[in-house]
This record gives sequence, C-alpha cells and structure tokens, in this order.
Amino acid sequence: MTDLTKIGNRNHGFTLIELMLVVSLLAILTSLAVPGFQQAIASTRLSTATNELYTSLLQARSEATRRGTRMTVCKSNNGTSCLSGSGSWSTGWIGFADPTRAGSTPSIDSGETVSFVVQPMPAAISISGNTNVVDYVSYSADGRSKTLTGSFTTGIIRVCSTSSALSNDTRARDLNINIAGRITITKATGVTSACPAL
Repeated sequence: MTDLTKIGNRNHGFTLIELMLVVSLLAILTSLAVPGFQQAIASTRLSTATNELYTSLLQARSEATRRGTRMTVCKSNNGTSCLSGSGSWSTGWIGFADPTRAGSTPSIDSGETVSFVVQPMPAAISISGNTNVVDYVSYSADGRSKTLTGSFTTGIIRVCSTSSALSNDTRARDLNINIAGRITITKATGVTSACPAL
C-alpha cells in the first residue's frame, strides 16, 4: 500500500542541471535568431528610405503636371531651405512649387511654399546622387526631369545601408531617373559598407 503522506511531501521544481540545460538552449537559439533579426531590421530601413524618396519624387512629378508648374525636390537639413554643395540626401529633403527657378541652385523664393518635408534618415542610411542629381531633382509642367536652367536631365540617386548585417549585394538601391522623368528602382550590387558616393 502507498503511503499518501509521502506523495504530498514531494518537492515540485527543477534541478540545477535541468535549469542549466534550458538556459543553454535559450542562449543557442538567441545567438541564431539575432543576426537574422538584425538583417531584417537593416533591410526594412533600406526599403523604407528607398520608398520614401521614390514616393517624394513621384509626388513632385505628379504635382508638376497637375499644377502646370515646375516642382523641385532638394536635400534639406532644416525643412525650410535647400542644402546645396554639401551634405547628403540622408539629412532629409523638401518638395516645393518652383515657378521662378532663380539661379542654377534650388531655393525657395518669395511666394513659393514647401509642399512636403521628409525628416532625416536613420544613421545607418546613406543617400547620394550622381552629378546631375547631387542636390535636387526638378520636374517641369510636362513631368520631365530638367535642370533649373531648362535642360533635360537624367540621374541616379543611391540609397545605401552601412549595416554589417547586409551583404555587398543587398545593401543598396538605385533610383534611376530617365529623361522623361520616370523613376525606376534597381538593386545595386557590389556596394561596400562604406556606401561610397556616386
């Protein structure tokens, strides 16, 4: 016959060995999951920045044709004026109606107002344009990309992640702007984590 007093006195818990085994398994699983999680975060930040710039350029082109006036998107670190000659698109950008086009560098002149402001990108995101679009992209009333002096222009703006979680073949996207003003996104390969300027 079973002594019922002994059954009620049993200790219910884990031994030290069982606890150490569970902690070890959790540590192994965490070490496997963290790199994948970091890669997912870096990839999402890259996609978000690329889509933000793509959407801004599409909005400016659409507004130019809808309003029948030139629209300009330029890099800006304060949300109220264009940044020319220095800095990167990563500091943020603005879009504005630009009917006067005074000079060869973009500026918000009297009577012109900012249509949209995009805040700075995360620190691991670098955005740079080649010579034609280093400071701005401007669309005429027919939706074509042009310089401020009226010449047709094309260009590439590269959005790049400096994160070590991404490989050299997955860290950058190029926004290609053709002479008609259309924008296509392509994956740039062989780009190092230094994200060199175009």
